[in-house]
Amino acid sequence: MVCACASLVSYHVTVPEEQVVAVRGSSVVLGCEFTPDPEAAPNFPDLVVNWQRVEDSQVVHSFYYGQDQLERQGRAYWNRTALFISELGRGNASLQIGPVDPGDVGRYFCVVSTKDGTDRAELQLNYAAFYTEPQLSIDVNSSSITVRYKAEGFPKPEVRWLGAQGEDLQHHEELSSREAGLYHLTSSYMAETHSLNVTFMLKNQLLKQVLKRPVNVSYTGENGWLFASDQNSLLDVSEKEVRFLIVHKVS
Repeated sequence: MVCACASLVSYHVTVPEEQVVAVRGSSVVLGCEFTPDPEAAPNFPDLVVNWQRVEDSQVVHSFYYGQDQLERQGRAYWNRTALFISELGRGNASLQIGPVDPGDVGRYFCVVSTKDGTDRAELQLNYAAFYTEPQLSIDVNSSSITVRYKAEGFPKPEVRWLGAQGEDLQHHEELSSREAGLYHLTSSYMAETHSLNVTFMLKNQLLKQVLKRPVNVSYTGENGWLFASDQNSLLDVSEKEVRFLIVHKVS
């Protein structure tokens, strides 16, 4: 007995990544794929692509009748979005947004319709900025030394100060935002001693960025000389050592 069965193609829309991180000042691609129609006409007469924000249904980008349709596009996205038109025939409905800003953070729908059906997928867009090289300053007086680092980035970092044996040290931390999408961090450690060996560590979890800065300080006393070494490293401690004389003597 022979069975004649129709071959049905299952239509789906998917996103390669459900969590996407955009870096300050650059463009980001929101990935979206759909089941392509190998028999579709080259001008895509049956294809409709809509990108929308989940929170408020704001239109981010639309494509139908074979071309971009941006009359209903949200003002915040004017002149900042683009599809990869040459890739639509391969089932690529990814959207590029750039340059990104903090207002772009949120959840997005990718909705694609063809003659085979309609489906949608959802993803989360996050925003981050790499933290700058921490700037070191040291204050001394007759009884204590204060080591301070300043840096800026986004989002709020994880900050630790470690002692010579790797123990966590209590420290002071200030975080402010003087412009959108950028935190200004000031973190300090104070010890009632004339010498110390500590390590400042900053982690930006979204970008997997780790800044580790060991600093060794010795204050010679009344003449006000301060000898310090700051070993700079990204992700791990390098052998590069910068020596300098700092004079932040507090009377």
